[in-house]
Amino acid sequence: MAASHENDVILITSARGKQANSLVRFLLPTWKHLRLVVKSEASREELLKKYTSKPLASNIEVIQADLTQPDDCANIVEGVTAVFHIGPSFHPKETEIGYNMIDAATSAHITHFIYSSVLHPSLRKLLNHDCKRYVEEYLIESGLPYTILQPSTFIEQFPLQKLLSEEHPVFPARRDPTVPFSYTNLIDYGEAAAKVLEERQKHFWATYQLVSTAPLTYQNMCVTLGGLIEKEVKIEVLPFQAFVEGSVEAMFGLPEHPRSRDEAQRMLLYYNYRGLVGSTNVLRWVLGRETTRWEAYVRDVIEHNEDQEG
Repeated sequence: MAASHENDVILITSARGKQANSLVRFLLPTWKHLRLVVKSEASREELLKKYTSKPLASNIEVIQADLTQPDDCANIVEGVTAVFHIGPSFHPKETEIGYNMIDAATSAHITHFIYSSVLHPSLRKLLNHDCKRYVEEYLIESGLPYTILQPSTFIEQFPLQKLLSEEHPVFPARRDPTVPFSYTNLIDYGEAAAKVLEERQKHFWATYQLVSTAPLTYQNMCVTLGGLIEKEVKIEVLPFQAFVEGSVEAMFGLPEHPRSRDEAQRMLLYYNYRGLVGSTNVLRWVLGRETTRWEAYVRDVIEHNEDQEG
């Protein structure tokens, strides 16, 4: 069945987060029925305030739900055409939440289930990757028409605005600055995700690695940035323990939990020695254009800042 902008209801979980925000900006101009799901009443009020000031705001419904509860999952998928499920990263019950959403979508005979996973979920040493591997398996075996998206770390997590504002910029590195990493640009991701929803059947039963950059080290990134702003960007490697303490709450807004703490610690140790790399080929094909590389992203941010100042 072809996608219908007028009649289809698109449900997006973890709707307050950066992935959903990037996706919604591509959906708002055309899709008439968006259902955004958040965990707390505060998040619901925040999104209502955010979107009521935009054109076509009447197209957006914001619902508070506890996705650890199967009944809540069943309620939010009622009348939905396609589910775009973004699991709450580092949540101690992220896998169970994924199962609940897939079960609810199966019972409701959802037309398309898109799951936002992670690059290389088969890396079992990474608990935050491994929990998504189980959800992928459950989805594949569910019988639902699915698409699995596998982004890497989003490049927007790099503290670019902080460094641009400093007279003598110093980058606080969370890991070895010589270890390579591939990143995903949020704009690239949102545009690709919107195309998957739009083109629907073309992407049934597909798994896509969505990577924007070739492997980069922090050293590469800081040298490139320094050349563009004509300043030396120094690197300060943070002590492991100092960074880990409170990192889950700082990065993801989640209260400290033993499993969440363990996931963060394993992730940081693994990334410090092995990094996380992938190819840009698939994302380039999905987008039908070149992906956004690091230098282009930095130039865009600098240009945006200059426009804002002007």
